[in-house]
Amino acid sequence: MIQSIQPTKALCETRTILNPILRGMHPDPTWIWDDTREEVVLVNSSFELIPGLPIHTTRDFVTWTHIGDAVDEDMAHRLFLDGVADSGGLYAPTVRRIHGQYVIVCTTTRINRDKAIADGLSEELAQCDAAGGNFVITADSLTGPWRGPFWVRGAQGIDPDIFEDRDGTIWWTQTRPAIDSHWDGQTEVWTAPINPEDWTIAGERTVIWRGYGLDAVWAEGPHLYRLGDWIYLMTAEGGTSFEHSEMIMRTFAPDGLARAIADYEQDCATRGVSIRPASAGERSVLGEYDRLFRACKRNPVLTHRHFGPSETVQCVGHADLLHHPVAGWMLVCLGVRQSIGASPMQRYSYLGRETFIAPVTWDYELEGALDSLGDGIDPGWPIVTPGIGRLPKWLSVSLDESGAAVAIESLHSGERDDCMSVGDDTATIRVHAANGYRFCLIDDMDCSAVVGLGHTLMLRQDSSHTVTVRATDSRVGPIAVVHLMDGDDPIWAQFPLHGQERVGLRLHDNQLDVIALADTTLTGPHPLVASQSLHIVHGDVAGARVLASYDARFLSTEHAGGFVGCLFGVRGDEPES
Repeated sequence: MIQSIQPTKALCETRTILNPILRGMHPDPTWIWDDTREEVVLVNSSFELIPGLPIHTTRDFVTWTHIGDAVDEDMAHRLFLDGVADSGGLYAPTVRRIHGQYVIVCTTTRINRDKAIADGLSEELAQCDAAGGNFVITADSLTGPWRGPFWVRGAQGIDPDIFEDRDGTIWWTQTRPAIDSHWDGQTEVWTAPINPEDWTIAGERTVIWRGYGLDAVWAEGPHLYRLGDWIYLMTAEGGTSFEHSEMIMRTFAPDGLARAIADYEQDCATRGVSIRPASAGERSVLGEYDRLFRACKRNPVLTHRHFGPSETVQCVGHADLLHHPVAGWMLVCLGVRQSIGASPMQRYSYLGRETFIAPVTWDYELEGALDSLGDGIDPGWPIVTPGIGRLPKWLSVSLDESGAAVAIESLHSGERDDCMSVGDDTATIRVHAANGYRFCLIDDMDCSAVVGLGHTLMLRQDSSHTVTVRATDSRVGPIAVVHLMDGDDPIWAQFPLHGQERVGLRLHDNQLDVIALADTTLTGPHPLVASQSLHIVHGDVAGARVLASYDARFLSTEHAGGFVGCLFGVRGDEPES
């Protein structure tokens, strides 16, 4: 057992938190322990939402403070977000500290090329094309300004990772469709040194992984970590839907990954083993029987796919490891909370992919930073949520007198008696395809939204799957006008209102209710525009009457497709009534 002495801290209180810790659309999480701030920093992907790549911090894992977004309006324009298709935009990022600065690597996708050229971005588009949409942004402070994007010429695929090895080499790693694939959906993970001065690939690409086994698909979200003399590769596999899972592999690399690759190639040559790279100018350390990275025999180390259709939390994967200097090892990942339909096989999700956490131990008890283990120590393999083997619903966090976390553990049972806070990150979201609206995330399985008179409320899954409702005057008196759009199948309806009733929508249990209420004392306004408010209520709105109910499944990800969650929005160009 490896031991390190930590300062003794007096425990002040224990809080119980409920997974997911970031609710609503917070997909593809990545995090670090930031020594300079003495807190955890977490970044999520954001797809077509502007601003993008939201940044949260925490000291206690209970309160998550949104301190800003790495991609502001100006950078969003240069990343072509004001012209991407539904579920396009910013895919899975990785955040790290490299050479004393914050670094986020990411991919922008599904660009409207004609719009980019019309906007005068032809040169930027050419650089983006040469980088396969992959870029780096950097900052000295998490609150910005963020520099870039720096396009990584020669990058291929999505889900980039950035890793600084003990010899000072910076490695760029990502996934792409397998060039010489043996089955549909086979991907491969490649890595290459990158120069942090100008963010250019500084060596040959080396293919290091193609999946855990025969017919393995969608090896994605790769991350490299060093623990002592070992380098670990962790990837999500199976796709980001019901077969999602997390795999881990490792190689012995006491003198750095570059030396480990060279030694592997020399060993293969000595034994007469020839490994043909898939492309000219590349290398491969994946032979039919020989591999540089050896897989954990307990893979997958995390998944919910074996729990069956009745499991509420599905699609678990896309994980990132973190070592907290006092509380120990943890993992962050995405998951999807689902509503069950008429039968257990009917599963529907509306909130998008959310952020979950879980404690981690190792075969050998590890304390200390990633690269502080003694020579020759074998860390073994990670064990996610020991004794439970799945994402915990509740976690117990012990805090010291300063309010910082000193321990975190899973609970087999518990109650939600402390609610996380995500700050004001939903106050300014916009989507270019719904100009004029300001949106907030839907973060509860039973959620209602109500708008003031004369304003239009939108419930949006994507451009083809929306609902709008508005209270307006007509020749017969005030009415609620409702428009449901399911692809090419629109529905219009109107309902009489009583006096000056407000209107709203409630999404729950695969059902969509159109509601009206006269109560003007709603609490908890959600200010989206200076002159108006959107009221968000978890659950039903007291005193509301239901004007109509519809099957809500056309708003689900399973019906609409794509990767995003539903949003509530209100128009920002309508005068107050």
